[in-house]
Amino acid sequence: MPSTKVTDDMVKNICSRTPNSSFCLDVLESDLRVPESLLGLAQFTIDLAHTNATETIKLIQSLIKQTKNPQLKQRYTLCSQNYDIAIGDLDQAKTDFSSRDYGGVNVETTGVLNEIRDCEGRFEGPPADPSRLPKRNKDLENICSIILVISNIMSQ
Repeated sequence: MPSTKVTDDMVKNICSRTPNSSFCLDVLESDLRVPESLLGLAQFTIDLAHTNATETIKLIQSLIKQTKNPQLKQRYTLCSQNYDIAIGDLDQAKTDFSSRDYGGVNVETTGVLNEIRDCEGRFEGPPADPSRLPKRNKDLENICSIILVISNIMSQ
């Protein structure tokens, strides 16, 4: 199954099983680097999640330095810790993937989702987060949902 050629129908099936199918289709259909095998597609999405998380933690670190609001500074600092853990989970997901432990990929990706949601939850009360962080969180959440679907298919 992992070396199965990825077809348009397979991409549509994967995306239909994610919470945001249009985001998934945008990611998997519009990027010329998307590989042709399910194995390559899994690697691509894990790498994409890692890149997103790495860029997001850089954003958070700059927000910590720039914000004058002490409440936002504290929330960004806590989110930075969430993203440190999330990046560690993604590193482990890469290791699990290399070992063909697709169940492990699923567990680590779920850990990433939990960290993102913890970060998002820090901003439920005022003051609102005026930065791009909420969108970055949502994007990573959507990428992780793609990884979960693919890792579930590969585990069968």
